[in-house]
Amino acid sequence: MEPLRRRKQIAIVAGAVFLAGLLPAGHPAFGQTPPHFYNVDKETRVEGTVEDILMEPRYEARAPFLVVILEEKDTRRRISVEVSPAWFFKEDIHKGERLKVVGSLYGSGEGIVNLIAREVQCRGRTITVRDKRGFPTWSGGRRIRGGQGTGA
Repeated sequence: MEPLRRRKQIAIVAGAVFLAGLLPAGHPAFGQTPPHFYNVDKETRVEGTVEDILMEPRYEARAPFLVVILEEKDTRRRISVEVSPAWFFKEDIHKGERLKVVGSLYGSGEGIVNLIAREVQCRGRTITVRDKRGFPTWSGGRRIRGGQGTGA
């Protein structure tokens, strides 16, 4: 009976090692981005055309985030804009639409720039999703804040 028990233990350890090997070293779990935060020192303004609109599970045990992929007209640079939790952002955005975004650069994606949005301007309306220090306006929760950021 002892050899059978030992084989089971080896099989469990081998299975765990195999599963751990499926995740690249130093990368977050599937569907999540590496840790990042709003840095006011890296704030910039971008303008581009919406190429894609995604709902991504950016943070463990949190609502999916609205992520917009923009392309700048002159540089053709692609920008991944992390806007807010999907439930918070109530404005309809469509592919091909022009957006202006104020946000903080983070990371160094290959071929794509990553930006955490503070303000999104669309169709002449400015939606504030973070305050000037970068703190989320939804941080009080859906029940407290009741939805979308303030317009200017």
